[in-house]
Amino acid sequence: MANDKETIQTPPYQGIRILDMTYRYGLYAGKLFADLGAEVIRLEPPEGLPDRVRTPEAEQRFTFLNANKKSVVFDFSSPRAGELLDALLASAKVVFVERGGPLYDRAEQIRAAMPQLVITAISPYGMTGPLADAPASDLVLQASGGIAWMSGRIDREPLALPFVQATMVPSIYAATVTAIALNHLETSGQGHLIDVSVQECIAHSLQNAIQVWDLERRISVRGGEGTRDAAEDIFPCRDGFVFLSSPTRVGNSWNSLIAWITEIEHPAGTFFSQERWLDREWRTTKDAREEFRAVFTTFSTLFDKEELTRQAIARRIVMGPVNRVSDVIADPQLAYRDFFTQVEMESGRRIRFPGAPYKLTPQVWVTGRAPTLGEHNAMMKELV
Repeated sequence: MANDKETIQTPPYQGIRILDMTYRYGLYAGKLFADLGAEVIRLEPPEGLPDRVRTPEAEQRFTFLNANKKSVVFDFSSPRAGELLDALLASAKVVFVERGGPLYDRAEQIRAAMPQLVITAISPYGMTGPLADAPASDLVLQASGGIAWMSGRIDREPLALPFVQATMVPSIYAATVTAIALNHLETSGQGHLIDVSVQECIAHSLQNAIQVWDLERRISVRGGEGTRDAAEDIFPCRDGFVFLSSPTRVGNSWNSLIAWITEIEHPAGTFFSQERWLDREWRTTKDAREEFRAVFTTFSTLFDKEELTRQAIARRIVMGPVNRVSDVIADPQLAYRDFFTQVEMESGRRIRFPGAPYKLTPQVWVTGRAPTLGEHNAMMKELV
């Protein structure tokens, strides 16, 4: 596998073999280990795992989630399947399975036969319970996990988060707990069967909703806990949007904001200096929010995001830019840190993808490509 950069130290998971039979919920978990040096083998049926869909959009997603992995075609119905599978399992330390994919229904059986393995089973609702076999989509899992209830504005319907959250969120949880279990395996010799529920992963990621209930016995709602104040929201500026958080209870942010507006002799300075803007209860009303937006927008649209941010930092106002995807791609800080990396597609095109969200010292990040179906079949000869 061709690499764009040479490793300059032994990657943390070099020498660890992982069998990856996920195709949706666990794909990113395997990629995280592959990026850190593990030999991650996609064990695929002859027709390939279901994520091998060849539309342009699906090819990009497949490439990103499977870069640095290997692919071996395995016919689970062949006469020698049992013998070959035992050999593969014996050579591995970690196995990722997913509901609807190979070996998921045999996870407990494999665990009993090979207790030295870490087996991570990922499914929409977990391996047990009344919904264990229920179908689910990304939208359904966002709703059943509760994050849809927390997303959007309180005066509108729940809002689905963009892209495929039900793939990324459980993968991060699965990778974390698998790394912990792998460490335990290497120190004690004891493997684990890990049951990862996508619904539970999403439910565990509900901002501070759980803490709000524990401390205040109150159910969190869309809009968060702070956007009830008129001066805490997203507002337009000359070239996009900024987020402002200047309720009177947040340090000196409100006073500094009014001082700045007054300093440039904008009429909004006089308007916001009225006594009623010090009334915290009134500032949470619909009328206050509508008035603040209408008047503050006449000020904020005089500036671009860069100038508003620069002034906010200098004046200790809690305000910053709201970046679009295009802004993130062009971000100079991310460019300086080489966050984006070039990955080769199966078609030969090279696409820029996000790289590792961390830096190791020395750097061991390696950029490879996604494997073609059965590209590494020859390695099976080593096992027989």
